Amino acid sequence: MADIFSVIADATRREILGVLLDRRATTGEASVSEIVEALGVAQPTVSKHLKTLRDVGLVEVREEGQHRYYRIDPAPLDEVDDWLMPFVFAGDDQGHEGGLGAAAFAAWAGANVSFKSAAEQARTAAEQALERANHMVENPAPVGESLGRRVADAAHEARQKAAELQTWLDELQERIDERRGGASRAIEQARDRLRRRD
Repeated sequence: MADIFSVIADATRREILGVLLDRRATTGEASVSEIVEALGVAQPTVSKHLKTLRDVGLVEVREEGQHRYYRIDPAPLDEVDDWLMPFVFAGDDQGHEGGLGAAAFAAWAGANVSFKSAAEQARTAAEQALERANHMVENPAPVGESLGRRVADAAHEARQKAAELQTWLDELQERIDERRGGASRAIEQARDRLRRRD
């Protein structure tokens, strides 16, 4: 059985995973013919790559009659993530050593890391990561057009949802104010009637 690193080294398999990741947010799965259409690759080639992805557990298959529907299972990528993490924040853009990655790597390697030192490194690394993330959103090219576009789309969608929520909250507040005003008027009218009776 191939290891996860050799499996994801193939560009076509990464493209298949990309298609399935996109589908995860909508239908959750894609048929072989949908993958073939999305990639423009021959069906036997796609089927061969899907088998390899299935063998390492990166995709799950559901059979319905003669059709097969695939969905992504990213759990096996944890091994890649575990291997990659010590390198991710090991240094900043200027080549300085440090940050959360360095602290994590030191702890992973068995070095003594004080809690205060690790906390300070984590805080600094979080600030640097936020700064880099903001830079990547504003300048998506360094992380690839596809990822940059996805980040920009997600940020735009989040802003739209926030605006919709704010509009809904404003409308709800107006209704509450109207009802409160109506209730106040009704109470005043009831008090007036009671005063007139007295």
